[in-house]
Amino acid sequence: MTRSPALPQTLAPIEGPLPEGICEGSVLGLGDQGRGVKALVDLGWVPPDVLAGMTLHLLARQPRSSEHNKGEPKKGAIEGGVWVREQVTCHTPMRTGENVRITGESVRRYSRKGRRYGVTLAETVGEDGRLLASNCTTGLLSYRKEAGLEDGHEGAGESDLSPPAPDWRTAAANPCLPRLRAVREGEVITGERARVSLVMMQQRDAGRDDNPIHTDPAVAEREGLAAPIAGGSHVLSFVQNRLMEAWGPECLLYGAHFDVRWIGQTFAESHVIPSARVVEVRPDRIGCEIEVEGEDRTLLRGKMILPLPVEGT
Repeated sequence: MTRSPALPQTLAPIEGPLPEGICEGSVLGLGDQGRGVKALVDLGWVPPDVLAGMTLHLLARQPRSSEHNKGEPKKGAIEGGVWVREQVTCHTPMRTGENVRITGESVRRYSRKGRRYGVTLAETVGEDGRLLASNCTTGLLSYRKEAGLEDGHEGAGESDLSPPAPDWRTAAANPCLPRLRAVREGEVITGERARVSLVMMQQRDAGRDDNPIHTDPAVAEREGLAAPIAGGSHVLSFVQNRLMEAWGPECLLYGAHFDVRWIGQTFAESHVIPSARVVEVRPDRIGCEIEVEGEDRTLLRGKMILPLPVEGT
């Protein structure tokens, strides 16, 4: 059996603009709930849920010999796996159509309870060299369990990783500061109950079909799923959109950091309710606990820290 490449494994960088239609897909994927994202896209900026997906954008465009696809045919492969955790910082806005460079490396692989996982770090830099997004993505490399697979890991230990963190360097440029200064601890921001249709999932992918378990019922069934499931950034976008509606469309693009885990699948034609609770307000930050609830279980749970410039410094 061919051994997997040694870790850390540097991935082939990709350069150029993001796929055409990706920002419009972010709006359409929210149905009639996408007012915040639409307002941002109308301003010419890439939405934060797209920035949260930069690792998967990189992985899906790796040569077929990469560890994430080794031994699998391209047709029907789960590109980049299925998200279980994302740590992402949106450092500064990305312009729609901007030429960017995405670099990354696979730093950790582990197996647990019959499933394989991988951890990948990625950075996205703009055409003028400014840092746009930093990602640490944990993915399930194969959805089906493997009989006899023992628990173990290779590469960096979990405590050895240096995941993204909030970035205060651009906080003073946030145009939404007047609204953010009015946020109070204990506020709860809840979105409307929304149906996530298969059409919305297909519109979000904008015809790219990078990972057909999100868009193709036959592929989802082959992978052991009852129906196609919404991608991780798609589910996250419902929370982010609601925050953008409340605090301004650009509020999350100046150093905001999300650390989220997906703990349940969002199946096509099911309903979601996003919410955020403000648990911390300090002179230099707003902290939120975020959730997306499904019809009978929690789908996403995480935290957000939004940096604020300290007045007078």
